[in-house]
Amino acid sequence: MVKAIKGMTMSTQATRQVLRQLTTRFGIVGESPSMVAAISRLLQVAPTDLTVLITGETGTGKEVFAHAVHELSQRKKFPFVSVNCGAIPETLLESELFGAEKGAYTGSVEQRKGFFESAHRGTIFLDEIGEMPIGTQVKLLRILESGEFSRLGSSDVQKVDVRIIAATNRDLLYEVRRGTFRQDLFFRLNSVNIHLPPLRQHPDDVPALVEYFAERTAERIGATWAGVDEDAMDLLQRHPWHGNVRELRNIVETMVTLEHGARVTTDILHKYLQEDEDHDVIPPTALARMPEPVRPSSMDADMQTLYRTLLQLTSDVNEIKLVLRHLMAMSINQGVMPQGAGIPVPPSTHSPISSSTDLIPIVDPSLSVRPTHSQTSSSSGLPTLNIADLERIAIVEALRRAAGVRKEAARLLNMSERTLYRKIEDYGIS
Repeated sequence: MVKAIKGMTMSTQATRQVLRQLTTRFGIVGESPSMVAAISRLLQVAPTDLTVLITGETGTGKEVFAHAVHELSQRKKFPFVSVNCGAIPETLLESELFGAEKGAYTGSVEQRKGFFESAHRGTIFLDEIGEMPIGTQVKLLRILESGEFSRLGSSDVQKVDVRIIAATNRDLLYEVRRGTFRQDLFFRLNSVNIHLPPLRQHPDDVPALVEYFAERTAERIGATWAGVDEDAMDLLQRHPWHGNVRELRNIVETMVTLEHGARVTTDILHKYLQEDEDHDVIPPTALARMPEPVRPSSMDADMQTLYRTLLQLTSDVNEIKLVLRHLMAMSINQGVMPQGAGIPVPPSTHSPISSSTDLIPIVDPSLSVRPTHSQTSSSSGLPTLNIADLERIAIVEALRRAAGVRKEAARLLNMSERTLYRKIEDYGIS
């Protein structure tokens, strides 16, 4: 199978046959260039013993790819052990992975093997590896380097033969810079990287995915599948799919189950698609563009989310600066400009931008935005703004553009109505 795809283009019959085999055997569906690149890497690395790091947003199919790597390897006759590092409490993760001796902790009444021992001669899949505590990362690095570890509560050295596949939806290089992920571990895990693209970046694969999930569901529950009309399929391909393939699968399975064989139209589809404003989604790629925070622990989660959103709303720096000048001047005139720290505000010399702008560009990524409690001003004597000021101004401007309609303002800000209502109350915006 590896030889069949290596060096071939999508137009060759042999390659298409390989892709059909992967769909039938593992449920891997996709003929877009980005998916073919991921599949090609999978087939190249599977027969080896190399450590693999699978990256991609939540719901892109990382565990499916990990299982395929195992099944196409020489270890396929031995266990495939899947561990979600984010689902196990930090206090228990080490004992779950490496095992524990009797009496190692309260309630430990017998010796127990960990996941690594259970996966001996096979493959262990460590999902959400970015959630692993630093202390546990040290023991994982030891296994990667020597295959050795010690159970919790024991100094005896155990040895295990296991292939490690890790996955994450985080930017691990950003986590390395923050000090929450070990650099040496990152380089060991990243021997081979398979990146799975978000579904919105390969919409041409949506029809094949819909048919695959629909036919499987119909066969499983004994239902009839009448297909999707052209307009509805176009809507499916244009949907942002924040939950990626997992979200698409859930919607298709629900429609097949509840629509009783009816052909899916746009009217039917609208009953199941989530409205985009219900999602407060920040793509993981935004993390790579964030400056290093000065005191990340002092910023609450909502502020970090808004900050990342503001940084990625537009790449047009000139337009950002025009908007910033206009917003600052408007805020000064209205007497709502508190002094903070971070961004000097030049005097407004431009007219307001067109209200047709869909999203509200606020921050120039090249500017230094640093949260602080001190009140300062720029060297020119102009007032400066902190992140909270920017957040309040962004909300006020969004409400102005939306003529007070909060649902539309939430869409412009890329946040849910619930979050917007809470922030309006927090800032006392009337």
